Amino acid sequence: METLKMIQSRKAIREYSGQISDNQLHEILVAANAGPVGMGRYDDYRLTVIQDPQVLSKMTGIYEAPTVIVVSIKADSAADEISAGAIVHNMELAVEDQGLGANYNMASLGSIPSDVIPDGFKPAFALTLGQTNEKFTPREIPLDRIKTNMVK
Repeated sequence: METLKMIQSRKAIREYSGQISDNQLHEILVAANAGPVGMGRYDDYRLTVIQDPQVLSKMTGIYEAPTVIVVSIKADSAADEISAGAIVHNMELAVEDQGLGANYNMASLGSIPSDVIPDGFKPAFALTLGQTNEKFTPREIPLDRIKTNMVK
């Protein structure tokens, strides 16, 4: 899918019809690792892929997603959360490029069992994902959704 058409087709998915494959997960993790990280401090981030039904059943606000990927940060600074957001966005685009469904998810962060996240890290963003029956079609995006100031 062309990048701009994919961006225009993006939507939050809250109904999942099945688990993703290992190959699909691999592509998503490649996209995550291609994410920009401030000062190249990749060791300050951790990805946690949760597919264990028992762990998922303890989490709230995940729409019964079969996979949740959590991006955790070591330090508690705005720059780290910005980089974590970019990592999640890369994954979300990789998900939809494969015809899968995803949803940015902050509501679940407080319900992640503490023994799931590596010591010394705190969850910053989560992405729920899985197979979906939704169709992704480009839509017109109005240029005034976000007010823009032009300085020429």
